[in-house]
Amino acid sequence: MFPGDPDFSVDNYPNLCYGYVLRAVKKGGESHQRSLYENERPIASLAALTANINRDSKKQKEPYSLTQFCLYQPKDDQDLPSRIYGSAALSAHSIGMLPNWSFFCFKQLASSADKDYKPSNPVLLAEDALLLHPVRMGNSWKGMLIAQESASGKIRTFRDKDGKTYTLAVPIVETKFVAIENAVLS
Repeated sequence: MFPGDPDFSVDNYPNLCYGYVLRAVKKGGESHQRSLYENERPIASLAALTANINRDSKKQKEPYSLTQFCLYQPKDDQDLPSRIYGSAALSAHSIGMLPNWSFFCFKQLASSADKDYKPSNPVLLAEDALLLHPVRMGNSWKGMLIAQESASGKIRTFRDKDGKTYTLAVPIVETKFVAIENAVLS
């Protein structure tokens, strides 16, 4: 007997902690999803190949990828930002606090957003850096840093949606633009 079996009952296993059973069921579900994903990849590959052969390059400029045809791909494998950062990006955009230079990662942020979640403080914004879903941690702020190379290693004045300002140091940015989850600015 295993969790999910109609004859399974926690009462039959009195020594098992309820939290343990829940984690086991969750891990079993994740393992099953991973198996389905691994099994569907050859079919998805053929579907992408067929779609690309029949694709009108004038209407659809980008070729189809294998992942567009995968139904069971786990969220962890999709390289999407956390839902809280996606929701913060949508909120910041709706109040006009998402600058044009930050749109390089907006599609991924929007696709991961939880439409029902509205953060109270969606963004701290500077001229060439921003912090999505900022959370105060003493003298520091933690969130998703989106920054330009010009902000690299510099002190910037960030403002929130209410106009309050905070002076924070931006870490080193090694490329033209970065998007770093769980960055801490002091």
